[in-house]
Amino acid sequence: MKIVLAGSGYLADSMISISNNYNFDKIIEYSRSKKDRGLDNVRHYTRDFDDDNINFNEIKGKSSIVYMAPPRQDKQADTRLDNFLHKIKKLKIDKITYISTSGVYGDYGGNVVDETSLLKPITDRAKRRVSAEKSIISFCEKTKNKYIIFRVSGIYGPGRLPIDRILKGEPILKSSDAKVTNLIHVEDLARLTWNSLIDGVVNEIFNVSDGNPTTSTDYYLKICKVMNLKSPDQINIEEAKKVFTDKRMSFLNESRVLNIDKLNRYFEGQIKYKNLEDGIKASV
Repeated sequence: MKIVLAGSGYLADSMISISNNYNFDKIIEYSRSKKDRGLDNVRHYTRDFDDDNINFNEIKGKSSIVYMAPPRQDKQADTRLDNFLHKIKKLKIDKITYISTSGVYGDYGGNVVDETSLLKPITDRAKRRVSAEKSIISFCEKTKNKYIIFRVSGIYGPGRLPIDRILKGEPILKSSDAKVTNLIHVEDLARLTWNSLIDGVVNEIFNVSDGNPTTSTDYYLKICKVMNLKSPDQINIEEAKKVFTDKRMSFLNESRVLNIDKLNRYFEGQIKYKNLEDGIKASV
């Protein structure tokens, strides 16, 4: 099987690190920045997905795609993805796995959402993801290709823990003000993504998390516990609005619990780090 990784960020790094567990003939990786993976079966090519003259001539024969490139920030729709899809429409594509975000649901006040829940994105970032999901589904319906969409919660893992913030003494929200959120270890997401390409699951959308909702405050405190660090000072929400970045506040203003029953039915046993402390220990 030939695999195409469109986008080469944190998730792609983790996927490549466990790729030897899978029997893929070739992995083609595209991103703006050049990377040398040092693996015989991985070929990296530099591409700008915003370029109207882009080509993907290296994709020969039947292939499956994982699309991970983030949308442009200056558009309401994901024009970057739309350009990519336009350029591959004549290629022999078996399946596309699209990495979306649980932010497409918006704020549910801590209530449970499943894959049938109404999408009501708040941020422009999440609105672009809704646009992207629609583009993926429309493209696959027209070209008779298969798709999987993962609505992914907050990703953590090696090199992604907020240790610098803790060491700098940056405050966190009081437990009483912290809203419920969802997390997934990057290794678990990488494993799910690989398996989405080889399992017989097609044309489905899945919520992705470890299945154990938490809060940002609890996340920080668990990191401190595992690493034996001093716990940050805690501030209320009004104080946080004065010192937290707009992006950080946007995450804190939304709250929902992801129902992952469907994920567990279709991808049974794929979540290794259901316990947050175990996931943190594996990340330091």
